Amino acid sequence: MEYEIIDEKPISETELKEKYSDYIDNGYESGKKLLDHLKKNIKINNFQEIFSEIEGLNLGIRDDYIRMLIDVAPTSVDQARAILAPLKSTLKEEEIKSILAVIKKHL
Repeated sequence: MEYEIIDEKPISETELKEKYSDYIDNGYESGKKLLDHLKKNIKINNFQEIFSEIEGLNLGIRDDYIRMLIDVAPTSVDQARAILAPLKSTLKEEEIKSILAVIKKHL
C-alpha cells in the first residue's frame, strides 16, 4: 500500500482522536494500541473550539504549545508553567489561570 503525503503540519493527539480515529487501521496491533491510548488519555473534545478560545486570549503562545496544553489538560498553574517553560514566557499567574479556566470548561 502506498500513501501520499497531503500535509506536514503537526497535529495534537486531541486532533488525531477527533478527526482521524476512523482512519486508524484497527487490524494492526499498533493501530489498536494508538486507539486505546487516545480513548484512555485524551479527555478533551472539540479541539478547534478550545484552540480558538486560548488563541483568543492573545497571550502570544505559539500554536504548538497551545496544542500541548490541550493534550495534557493541566489542572494547576505549575503544570501549565512546566509545559510553557521552553518558551521562556513571562505569563502572569492570572493569564495562566485564564488558560486553565478555558481548559476546565471543556473537560
